[in-house]
Amino acid sequence: MGSPGNLFYTKTHQWFDPSSGKVGITAFAAEALGEISFVDVDALKGAELTQVKMDGDEPSSDPIDATVESSKAVGDIYSPVSGTVKEVNGDLMDEPEKLNEAPFKTWLYVIAPSNWDKEKANLLSAADYDAFCETQK
Repeated sequence: MGSPGNLFYTKTHQWFDPSSGKVGITAFAAEALGEISFVDVDALKGAELTQVKMDGDEPSSDPIDATVESSKAVGDIYSPVSGTVKEVNGDLMDEPEKLNEAPFKTWLYVIAPSNWDKEKANLLSAADYDAFCETQK
């Protein structure tokens, strides 16, 4: 698959860029959802989020208050890191297809991590994430 090496990943198919604080969905998630027709992240403005907790390969925490919908499904979104949401990508309300066109460049929100040094150990490298995706097909 070839996920970008500068990002960190969750088994719930979100990515996190530690240099910018941006969070998005992966190409695997975008492909699984199909043509994305609706995105709503406005409720995240200023929100305090906690890192997704996992039980094996399944999330054991609740998804965050964000919506990504397609004709196939509604995708649950989880935060890869804990922190405060500084900005949301309001352009996605009018252009949700950007998540399909460029999933690793199109971000949902920007977060200021509150516990990065500890939490990064819970995330996957690009190579580990790509290997995980191979088991999900």
